[in-house]
Amino acid sequence: MAEPIPNPESSFQAPIPGASLTTELGNRPWENPPKETSVDKVINNYLNRMQNEELVMPLLDAIKNGASITTIAESIIETAVMEGEHTIDVGVLASSIIVEYLRGAAEVANIDYKLSNMDIATSNKPKQINKRLLEEVLEEMDKKSDSPVDEEITQSAKEIKVSSKGLMSKKIDIEDDIDGN
Repeated sequence: MAEPIPNPESSFQAPIPGASLTTELGNRPWENPPKETSVDKVINNYLNRMQNEELVMPLLDAIKNGASITTIAESIIETAVMEGEHTIDVGVLASSIIVEYLRGAAEVANIDYKLSNMDIATSNKPKQINKRLLEEVLEEMDKKSDSPVDEEITQSAKEIKVSSKGLMSKKIDIEDDIDGN
């Protein structure tokens, strides 16, 4: 019988050895009773929070940039569990409501969304770097003092920006495109 192949990322998902010994028992939010145990109240809390434009707009940006809706919902639930707002089982019961709410918000905003990571994996859409974010990073790097590390990062960012044009695109001069000339 073949041995299972270990997941190389599994070592990063485990707690740090001895982490439970660094504080007194009960000092962490998840070591105490949850703030809310009613599924109805937890769902209402999530829906009330997601109606806030300051919260939902970054979530829609993440969906627009390729994050799956179920991944976002899982992250929201895990964060609330870590903060001691509710238990994981109540979060699992509320997750379908969060997914449907984000799905409806994405449809209203005319955003092409993916429900799961499997949808992303089977998508034929090529992976792209958000040019707006790349330009913001380049602008911040120009503001900082020059150092050998900054020059290497700038050069790799320039290569990424040029290489993200596409396979059959017209070849252009790197310096002219980055400088905007």
